[in-house]
Amino acid sequence: MDNIPEQLRNDIQQLQSLQQQLQSTISQRQQFELQLNEIENALKEIEKADDNTPIYRSIGAMLIRVKSREDVKNELSEQKELLNVRVSSLKKQEEMLNGRISPLAQRVSQGLQRYSG
Repeated sequence: MDNIPEQLRNDIQQLQSLQQQLQSTISQRQQFELQLNEIENALKEIEKADDNTPIYRSIGAMLIRVKSREDVKNELSEQKELLNVRVSSLKKQEEMLNGRISPLAQRVSQGLQRYSG
């Protein structure tokens, strides 16, 4: 690796950094998608439950009975909207990172082929 030019070393470091950022972004998106799925399931269950069925909210290690079904639905809907925005933003960030990684990976690969021989 001593005979590799400084620019190629910098490109390799930048590629590794971008790949780490991409992995972090993907992980965050997946976590938000799981939360989104949980919220969607909760909203479905609230809709299926009859009006006399008590609804509980988890607060820390406790379950608290909810007085207003509509308040819970509204809160969950707001959380769902926020998570949708975050997921969308993270998807755009992934696309941007992939767009930067692809040509850089190609340049690094070509550079390594030149200097590995």
